[in-house]
Amino acid sequence: MPMNVRSNIEFGVNIAIALAVVVIAGVMVNRYLFTEQTNPRLLQDYKQALMNKRIDVPNVNWSQNGRSLVFFLDKDCAYCTSSAPFYRQLLEEVAKRDVRALAILPNSIDEARNYLHSLKLPIENVYSASLASYNLPGTPSVLLLDHEGVVKNVWLDAMRGHEKQMQQYGSVYLKS
Repeated sequence: MPMNVRSNIEFGVNIAIALAVVVIAGVMVNRYLFTEQTNPRLLQDYKQALMNKRIDVPNVNWSQNGRSLVFFLDKDCAYCTSSAPFYRQLLEEVAKRDVRALAILPNSIDEARNYLHSLKLPIENVYSASLASYNLPGTPSVLLLDHEGVVKNVWLDAMRGHEKQMQQYGSVYLKS
């Protein structure tokens, strides 16, 4: 085979390999970094589906609670863990406004309590439940419920890249 043809074939194969690597890398980045949970339109659809719906938590009497801020977290969620400083700040606001805080995690009660304790989140009312049963796209999610357990405000995928905006929004969130 002449040298010129062989080098052209090698060049073509190298280009094909490079393109395949770029395509595979793009698919992996899209799959692992840009999941459907981070899609703003999808999150808005979930939020609209949750608004004004009654949430049931076993053994919770909403009429005795008044308003409640419900944290849906998971001990294996990196964003839940990195959001802990903001959650502590939000819990301080909750205490000032007579809003009860609850946490629902898909982990066992002991694991959930240990996780919250490790994050220094003073939430006494901890429940274990599947997040899918609440029609949530993922964690972290936070719902503000009225005295009847009806969703009045929603944060889905709460802190992912929006820490500053969420901190500014915190006190407004509790007013509604």
